[in-house]
Amino acid sequence: MRLTRRGLLRHGGAGAATAAALAGLPGAARAAGSGKERRRAVLIVLPLVRADHVKAFKDGDGADTPNLNDLTGDSLRFDRAVPECMPSLPVRRTLITGMRSYPFRDWRRTEGMPAVPGYNPPWDWQPVMTEVTSAASVRTIYVTDSPIVSGPRFPEARRPGGAPAAAKPPSDGIRSEIEAIERSTRATERTFKAGISALGEVKDEDSFFVAVDPFDPVDAIAAPPIYVRPGVVEHDGIGPMSERLVELKFSDGDTKPLRSAYRDHVEAVDDRLGKLLDAVPDDTLVFVLGDIGYSLGDHSFLGRGTPTSYRRAYEIPYLIRHPDGEKGGDSIEWYASTHDVPTTILAHLGLTIPGKMRGEDLTALFDDVDQWDLPDRPFSITASGQLIIVRDDRFLMVADREQIERRLYDDDEEAEDDITRYDDIANEEPGKLTDMSAAALAVAGGTLPEFGPDGALRPLRQRGDDDADDDGIPNDFDAVDNDEPDDGVTPEALRYDGRDAEDRSGAR
Repeated sequence: MRLTRRGLLRHGGAGAATAAALAGLPGAARAAGSGKERRRAVLIVLPLVRADHVKAFKDGDGADTPNLNDLTGDSLRFDRAVPECMPSLPVRRTLITGMRSYPFRDWRRTEGMPAVPGYNPPWDWQPVMTEVTSAASVRTIYVTDSPIVSGPRFPEARRPGGAPAAAKPPSDGIRSEIEAIERSTRATERTFKAGISALGEVKDEDSFFVAVDPFDPVDAIAAPPIYVRPGVVEHDGIGPMSERLVELKFSDGDTKPLRSAYRDHVEAVDDRLGKLLDAVPDDTLVFVLGDIGYSLGDHSFLGRGTPTSYRRAYEIPYLIRHPDGEKGGDSIEWYASTHDVPTTILAHLGLTIPGKMRGEDLTALFDDVDQWDLPDRPFSITASGQLIIVRDDRFLMVADREQIERRLYDDDEEAEDDITRYDDIANEEPGKLTDMSAAALAVAGGTLPEFGPDGALRPLRQRGDDDADDDGIPNDFDAVDNDEPDDGVTPEALRYDGRDAEDRSGAR
């Protein structure tokens, strides 16, 4: 049986026996002359950066990213990483709790945040990564403007300073998206600068955790619109999606200023990243990832958290640089995601991982554990409001819970006919559609919530093998079946009851 951090930390404490066992594992450096284990980690979030705009990533192009290229050469690279949920505020809760936000079962309308599933703070019953590190006497600083990291549970929060007062932006199409990109660039500049100062404060500490997470405060009060070409709504059946869906007539020529602004943003993030990395001590684990993907007009969609058929619009950079240089330049295709971050960082720091955290400990990959020894994760699953996106190494499914619609795309990179490559083939591949729907349902804990105006509802459990939407998948197994409650059942009777579906199912 292999000895790994996950095996020790999932079931053991952070006491002497665990520390002694960890001392024999890679990365368990000790402070010179102190006899203490040196435990250091830095988390860096790259806002709105797509993996295909980093040249060092597979098929990367579109921007000049020398610092990310160098970091990739020194890091273990995950080629298929997709954020656990979207857009940028909901995914921050996943990032700090290590729990999946999908399927937003615990959503309740929160004052000051948009009335969109996923927009709420960590609840009292959820673990918080910074509480674990602080309780273990690890010096902790979390630099961000995100309201997720605020309040009495986050005394370690550090505001970068200089963020403008948040105001809801007008929904005026491409110009508003360019302005959002520019705000994200400015957030990166001020947050990375504050991150360099924070690293200066902890450089002599034996144990520290510093997170540098740029966030545009506007994203906390206004869910970003999803722009789509006219006609696509009816053709693809993607539904109204509350107030987020905005029809916008645009051509490839119209998106050129947006693509230029986006390239400038990625290059600015890369430039600031280089300065930030210069401040990181060499004996520190560095975890770098993007927050969400971005659609640049790809396949008729434009904006953040869009249900596009273009898989590269979802993929984010995802890198772990080990302090001993292990696995530097290697890459794997296992579907890593946002909820794996806290588990991995806590494991590296030698701390016990709270049982509610559902991510995988990726430090196991530095302990001579092959990617195929990790728990099987054949699909990546993400969500944006009531939209569910599931993909494997070839197919991509987009399900709209509101409209009980599913779209399936065959992204065969060897296909000769690119014109039909992204046509909806849901009716032609019912078996694949069933597999992906069942995977989404399993990760959700066996059922999916309905959403009312003030929060998630708990749907009644289906009985028998009825097929309400006549798609060949019984209701019990249909991840996007949206059957109406029985007569006489009120919304109040279906309110979320506080139970954690993932705890009941064991799904990860």
